[in-house]
Amino acid sequence: MIRVVTIDKIDPADMAFLTATLYRAFGLGTEHAGDRPMPQDAEEKDGRVDAVKFLQEVAPVRTFADDKVLYITAAPLALPPGPLGEPPCWGFAQYGGERAVISLSRLPARGVTEASIEIWRRRLAREAIHAIGHLWDLHHCYDAKCAMHPSWSPALPANPEMELDAFCREKSERRIRLAKT
Repeated sequence: MIRVVTIDKIDPADMAFLTATLYRAFGLGTEHAGDRPMPQDAEEKDGRVDAVKFLQEVAPVRTFADDKVLYITAAPLALPPGPLGEPPCWGFAQYGGERAVISLSRLPARGVTEASIEIWRRRLAREAIHAIGHLWDLHHCYDAKCAMHPSWSPALPANPEMELDAFCREKSERRIRLAKT
């Protein structure tokens, strides 16, 4: 089961689109599991949220073995600097774990037209699929059409696909079949 938890309010139609898309992507039940407050310890002085601390400190959601939890926040996320400096952060997942967080802050403007709302929803779904893919042990993919292609890549199209390529889909299906439940 994939449980989506919101830190900031999301339009119910956007949530319905997201849960339906996640169900199609992974073949698992997907539900909006409610709202949680932003953990105080995760907020940084510059207004961003430390993604690693967020996943450690956020109020838990009732889960069963092999459930995956995706948190969605409007706050920009930050990651600890690596050898090349601080990486850009659309989201963060506990690789092979159960929790991930994505931020709405780097998505294109939602707008009010049907076209801009559709683009926003597709990008939200793509980032959610990407984060949950990491929870199922998927690495970044070289195929720019795959949802597992890195969000920071210059090869990523302006309106990227929100699906897994054949290799990543097969690998995720194998991981899901081997899950405990």
